[in-house]
Amino acid sequence: MKTREIALITAAVTAAACGGAPAPAPGAAAAARPARNVSVAVVGTADAVALDVPGTVQARQRAALSARIQASVVELPLREGQRVEAGAVVARLGDEALRAAVQAAEAGARAAEADRQRFEALAATGAATPREKEMSETRAAAAAAAVSAARDALSYAVLRAPFAGVVAQRPARLGDVVGPGQTVIVVEGQGALEVVASVPARAAAGLAVGQRLNLRVDGRADAVGVRVATVAPAADPVTHRVEVKADLEPGSGVRSGAFARLELPVAGAGSGPARLTIPANALFERGGLVGAFVAEGDVARLRWVAVGARSDERVEVRAGLAAGERVIVQPEGLADGDRIVVAGGGQ
Repeated sequence: MKTREIALITAAVTAAACGGAPAPAPGAAAAARPARNVSVAVVGTADAVALDVPGTVQARQRAALSARIQASVVELPLREGQRVEAGAVVARLGDEALRAAVQAAEAGARAAEADRQRFEALAATGAATPREKEMSETRAAAAAAAVSAARDALSYAVLRAPFAGVVAQRPARLGDVVGPGQTVIVVEGQGALEVVASVPARAAAGLAVGQRLNLRVDGRADAVGVRVATVAPAADPVTHRVEVKADLEPGSGVRSGAFARLELPVAGAGSGPARLTIPANALFERGGLVGAFVAEGDVARLRWVAVGARSDERVEVRAGLAAGERVIVQPEGLADGDRIVVAGGGQ
């Protein structure tokens, strides 16, 4: 009898050691972590929200000089950032074959012209018919046109700056074989800069030439003032967006090629229901989704949200939150269900 009791006790102990104990309740891991001190912000409302549209800063005068023939690059005298005068040579392509073609065309033209003169003299004495004279003139004209075409082709081997400025880019390198349409060098004028942006039609509808807007440039904390220069009269049939160009104000200190965001007022804002906004630093991205943490008592709850336009440091929230809820700012490292302590009681 005692032997049987001992066996039962041993089996129970073995089962407990092999995982027979009940699994921890869901959320126990989050509850086991110490509470984290957080700051919160209230989901607010706004009648109007600016729309941030990405754009590129570029020089108003900009020329991408491309090859018009297939040839190798044999000379690139200037590097990026160097000044160039109008008409100066900025690139040369291999032209041996082109020079040979010019010589052949000139030789053919000389022969055709001699033939024309001979038939003209013969026709004057009646030794040649008018048709023979006419055909010799046609051959001479065709040969002269061939010389002109060969010389034009030879001129394509030299690329010259169309205006004074600086070398902005040099995509090609010495020895590269380039084809027609391939960019060899880019020259920009040293005048004013402009930002070019593709704008949704609803935002473009509220823009007017001369209107002042703010431009946020990467790497700068302050906004740069710009004025609308042109608004395309028609939208792109594929993207349904409108190209807008705005001139930067003098002395902005912005470099050509910088990435920037143009702040546009949304047409019709304020005529519909108020928009919900939260601080931009209350949002995070995970797996291509945008989320925020809401403070529910002493627990952080994850919410996936749909965002809209941005205005200064706030972002419009189109779905996922309600007015008056408290979102946690700078939520890095938080997990759904984590215990929190709201700084200042959450006010």
